[in-house]
Amino acid sequence: MLRPVLDRFKSLFGEDTEGSPAQALVLSGGGARAAYQSGVLAYVAEAFPDTNFSIQLGVSAGAINMAHLTNFVGSFQASTARLMEIWKDLYVEDVFKPESSVTFVRRMIGRAKRSSLQGMGPRQALLDTGPLRQFLTEQLGAPDGVLTGIEENVLSGKLHACALSATNYATGQTVTWVQGSDITPWERPYRKSLETQLTVEHIMASTSLPLVFPAVQVGDSWYGDGGIRLSAPLSPAIHLGAHRILVISTRYHRSRAEADDPATIGYPPAAQVLGILLNAVFLDVLDQDARKLERINQLLLTLPQRKWSGLRPIEFLLIRPSRDLGRMASEYTLSVSGALGRMTKWLGTEETKSPDWLSMLLFEPAYITRLIELGWEDARAQHDKLEAFFSSEVTLFSKEELIY
Repeated sequence: MLRPVLDRFKSLFGEDTEGSPAQALVLSGGGARAAYQSGVLAYVAEAFPDTNFSIQLGVSAGAINMAHLTNFVGSFQASTARLMEIWKDLYVEDVFKPESSVTFVRRMIGRAKRSSLQGMGPRQALLDTGPLRQFLTEQLGAPDGVLTGIEENVLSGKLHACALSATNYATGQTVTWVQGSDITPWERPYRKSLETQLTVEHIMASTSLPLVFPAVQVGDSWYGDGGIRLSAPLSPAIHLGAHRILVISTRYHRSRAEADDPATIGYPPAAQVLGILLNAVFLDVLDQDARKLERINQLLLTLPQRKWSGLRPIEFLLIRPSRDLGRMASEYTLSVSGALGRMTKWLGTEETKSPDWLSMLLFEPAYITRLIELGWEDARAQHDKLEAFFSSEVTLFSKEELIY
């Protein structure tokens, strides 16, 4: 019964399906949660050492992981092992400038006074991410900001294209910066691609959380986090020619019972509201896009190929945490100090069971290590599905086959 459908796939993809269909890796955002992705990738590299993703995309914190993988000149195993070590060596001080609560308050008051005198709003954010720029420059071996390893991997044929997205604050458009070979540009309402040579500044722009991290200037425009208006996070991979997509999300999929269990009692603290907003803006849209792609796949398989109107089925696999990363973060609230600690108290973080906003800024070694270990274990638990995904024969997909 499956053979006719498989034959239809082969007639569509031709020799590529028999050989090596273009595989894409899509990494979502989530701040510190992105450490989870390094654990998943470490297992994939260990279990499937010959794996190669010729197309790679990242948004927000996922852009950092993507940049490392595509800029690393070496094997997939070596690159993932190094990525995991980078996360383990990461501290809050490597991401944003630490300061005492008193200094933070004085700075905000001084900024408000200057803005009032100048008759304009503040041009800075709550946190200074200068340390992150320096950290990325060093770890990516880019003293002048240019990721030279990407071009080398493209020229060798190992990489077809890589991309990351950011939001243009002036136009409201999502811009996907692409580097690779034989790139066909695309443009849709509120989103478009631009071919360029990727730099540390592009990564900084994609990871700039609104208001919390400062906007980043690239060219003549100012940019913020790429997840703000990215309504179709899987579309760049498809535009770049992916036949199959491995997606690593940092969003935990709650059961019905968990979803009905309130995270707070009484009036919701700001931390709860902020966490919901951040999830809605940066993570929920990926789930919606995955389900949209699944529906299109199922619809196409019910139609003769002549009626596909230029569309084609895309095999995809979605891996996500088996535990609530926000609830895990709540175990570390007492260890948070300085300005972040003060923000934690002001927002009423201890009043919610799942401080999702904190989990995105909790660059603490103990928490990061747990995320990496969880990613590795989750990938190992799904070994059979990963093996089927990487097999040379195109497989079918259904809602039950998605990794939650």
